[in-house]
Parts: sequence; C-alpha cells; structure tokens
Amino acid sequence: MSTLLIGLKTGIFYLQEKTWKCKTCLESDVLIEVKGFSFCQHKFPLIYHSPVLKKLITESSCDEIRLCTCALHDIPNGASSFEFVAKFCYREKIELTSSNVVPLLCAAYYLDMTEDYMKGNLISQLEIFLSERILSNWEDTIVALHSCEPVLHCAEKLDIISACLESLAYKALYGKSYYLHPQQQMHWNGIGYMDEAPPKLVGSGSSLDWWFHDISSLSLHLFKRFIGALDSMGHDPLVISNAVIYYADKYHTKLNSNSTGNWPIDQRMLLEEIVSLLPVQKGVTSTKFLFSVLNTSIMLNANVKFIQSLEKRIGTQLDESTMEDLFVPNLGYAKEVYDANCIQRIIEQFVKENFNVSEIACNSANKECLTETDSKLLAALVKLLDGYLLNVADDRNLNFQQFLSLANAIPMGLRHCDDDLYRAINSYIECHPQLSDQQKERLCQLIDIQSLSEDVCREVVQNEKLPLRVVVKALFFEMHHLKGSLIELESDNRIQMVVGPETENVMESVEGRDLMVRCVQLKKECAELKKDMKRIKKAKNVKKTSITWGSFFVKRFFSGRVIKALLAAPKVGNRIAN
Repeated sequence: MSTLLIGLKTGIFYLQEKTWKCKTCLESDVLIEVKGFSFCQHKFPLIYHSPVLKKLITESSCDEIRLCTCALHDIPNGASSFEFVAKFCYREKIELTSSNVVPLLCAAYYLDMTEDYMKGNLISQLEIFLSERILSNWEDTIVALHSCEPVLHCAEKLDIISACLESLAYKALYGKSYYLHPQQQMHWNGIGYMDEAPPKLVGSGSSLDWWFHDISSLSLHLFKRFIGALDSMGHDPLVISNAVIYYADKYHTKLNSNSTGNWPIDQRMLLEEIVSLLPVQKGVTSTKFLFSVLNTSIMLNANVKFIQSLEKRIGTQLDESTMEDLFVPNLGYAKEVYDANCIQRIIEQFVKENFNVSEIACNSANKECLTETDSKLLAALVKLLDGYLLNVADDRNLNFQQFLSLANAIPMGLRHCDDDLYRAINSYIECHPQLSDQQKERLCQLIDIQSLSEDVCREVVQNEKLPLRVVVKALFFEMHHLKGSLIELESDNRIQMVVGPETENVMESVEGRDLMVRCVQLKKECAELKKDMKRIKKAKNVKKTSITWGSFFVKRFFSGRVIKALLAAPKVGNRIAN
C-alpha cells in the first residue's frame, strides 16, 4: 500500500474522551463541533489554511472567555477527516494512504483549502499523491474506490470515482502494470486523454480474468460504472460477460435460495441489474448461466417482462444449451414438475430467430432448403427437444395440451428422423393411460412414419397401445422397406442362390454370409406372401367378404403375414396408406 508522510511536528494533538485537545502553552480560543466530537483549537492556524473556516469562526459567537463555538457537521467523512485537516493546519505529521486520501480530499475541497488561498495547501498535496501514487497502482486504486463509499456524492462531484474506474479499466484492458504518466494525461480527474494507446491484451483463460476477484468486491453501482468504462473502451464482450457472471456468483446463495415466499425487492432488482450488464451480442453469455438466472428470477417472482426478455435471449442461442439446462422448475400453482410452457416459448423463439416461414414450409415438403449451418442448428434443436420430451413424458401431471404443444414446437417435416419423437410420445401414452383414442391419434399425427428407421417402424407395428391407423400405416412402410431391401439384394451380383466357385470368396466373409442368410429369409417371405395373396383373391369371390373383413383383420392382426399380404395387394395397400 502506498503511503506518504507530510508535516513536521509530532504529539501536538491528544484525544480525551470525545474531545481533541492541543498540547500548547496557549489556551484554545475556538471549539469546533463535528458529529459527536469536539476540537479545541486555535483560530489562526485554521483561518490561515481555509477560507471556509475563517468565515465560520468570524461569524460565530464567543463567550466571556472569548471561546468561539461553531459547528461543522456537514464536512465529508465527519470527525475522521477533520482530525487530519486540523493536524495539517498545525503541521503535525499525518500519513496519507489509499484508504484515507479520497475522504480527506473531499473534506479539503469542502473547506476550500486550495493553492490560491495558500501555497502548498492540502488539496494540491492530496491530488499529487492520488494521481502519481494511487492511480498508478491497481491494488491502491481498488482501496481508494472503496473509500469513496462514505463520501460518494462528493467523490462523484469531484470526478474521483471516474478517475479510479478509468484507471482500473485501462489496466484491465492493457495490463496491470499499465500507467498513464502525468504528461500523457490531462488531470487526475480527466484521465481519459492519451497520446497513443498501447496494444490491448489478447489471449484466453486466466490471462484475461486476473482482475475478476478484485472488481467483484465493488458495490453494484461502482461495478456497473466499471463495466460501462470497459465497454466504452471496446473491451472483449466475452471477457465482460465472464466478469459479470463472476460478480453474480458472489450472490449465488442469496439468489438461488430454495425458499419461494415473498422475496425482498432489492434482490429482484439486483438480479435485473446484473443481467442488464451482460453484453447483448449473441453467444457471448453462456446459455447455462442465462438458464440459471431464469430459474432464479422465477424463484424470486421477478417482473414478467424481465422473465420474457430472458426467454427471448435464451431462445436466440438455445442450440448451445444442454439437456439439464431445460429443466426449469415449475414454481407456480400448477402441479407439473417442470415448466413446459416456458421451454415451448423458448423453442418457438429459436425457430423464429433462425428459420423463416418459407424455409420451414419448403423443408416440410421434403425439400432441402436449409443451408449446412441451419441444418446443424436444426439437428441440435431436434435432439434437444426430443430428449426433453422423453424426460418429461413420465410426469403424470403434464397435461395433454402442454405435451402436444411442446412436441409441435418444431413444425412437422423439419426432423430428419422421428425415432426419438416416437419414443417420447410412446412414453407419454404409457404413463398417461387416461388418454382417449382421439388424443392418442393427435399425438401420433406428429410422427412422420416415413422418417422412422426400419427398426423403430417394426417396433411401431408391434405396439398394441398405439392407434390402429398408425400401426397399419407403419406396416405399409415396413413392407416398402422390405421390398426395397429384397430388390437391392437380388440385384447384387455378389449374391447367388446356388453356391459355386464365383461365390466362395463372398461366403468366406461374415458380411457375405449375413447377406446370404437375409436373402434366403426374404425369398421365403415372398413365397409366403404369394400364398396369402391367392387366399385373399379367393375370399373376394365369397358373398360374406364385406362382412368378415373387419373380424378377419382383427383376428389376424398380429399374425403379420396376412397384414403384409393385404398391404401387398395394390388396391388395399393404396387405400390404407392414404
């Protein structure tokens, strides 16, 4: 810590209870009251250094022993500062430090102890010490800034706070050892002038966050000013965002309490103030932090507009979030564990921000209209939403409309694969047995059967809990896949039904053997299908065919073979598919 001794004498003043007295041969002729303390002084030293004290003493009333009494209750920092002022007037040694220079300077300005009034007066000595010794040192500037709190109004008026903040901002930008020499700057309270700026610090990690801890000790209004100074100097928004997050972590226990009662307004305001300091650039602030702030704001019952602004902000960069981020607790009167409506709004905001209506319509028509970047964004969103749906599907209090709206947040046709969507819907149906057939139908309409993998399509066929229409449609496309596979395998010259010299090499490999087995299975399946088709054609000639179709279908539904035969018939297959 920087210090400076000024004055020559020692031991002049002593404190008796709450009265400061002088060890001189002369009786005191003035008594000055300062916020609970009394100072027994002599007129001449005080009048010689301060025109304010001169006027105060001259206009004061004196008693019969010519002891003038006056009050000085408005002096900045009260008796602590006036003690130093009095000692300076008597030329007693005083020690200037980073913790007392600002309050003392405010008191000196209050008493108008300028160079014009007396050469070598207190103000000039304090300003030199502040400019050359304090503002040049990071730690001393931090201490001086803290000392501004008791004299905030006066320090603000004298631009001392601005000088400290700008000094810190320059050091955060150019390096801790950076210092503006007095010849490069205007005055200590106008530190913004520079002949030429040094190169900014670049890099990542600890090299740019060395100042976070010290700055986080500032009060909120001073921290806001510091962040504003950094921003005006063009500091990296990512570093500024990380600094704000670091500062917010100091209040983590307060802002993330488990209590959900009526929170003090100052805590809600604190949260809103911190968020207002975050840079507005997309992706600069981590989505995880924004989600944590959203959770806390809901817990604190923050302003609705503030919560909506957070949702929109998260919605612009939702692709950067993880599954755990989406589990926003529902703290309202509803019984749902998680706030699905909040996540739905965030997802809709993301779609609105990143995809226009024409792109969505085009992609929904099975056309590739999105750029590679947009496709990656979409894939990340789909994976995130479908995973979230699967996790919240077992919440028995999540009502049908909420789940439906959430699943429909991504327009149909934008998913390249609907496997995870099917699993989420199937899980919701299993956990909500009270759903009507109509509700199940509406959920399953969101699934694009053509976007299911063969394995999942086969699973749909065997799922007894799904509506019959969905299962039949899945059967149709399973047969479509099956026929395609058969044609592909039969056209492969490497596969021969009769093993000969040309196929020996193929059979030696595992792949070749697997293909051969699959081919044989498909051949048998086709033969069985042909037999079933013949039986169906004969059934068409029977008069009761129209009556027995439904019962025939239900009885043989899970046999698989007859259904496949039905779908293989052109007229029946086309009608079911439609």
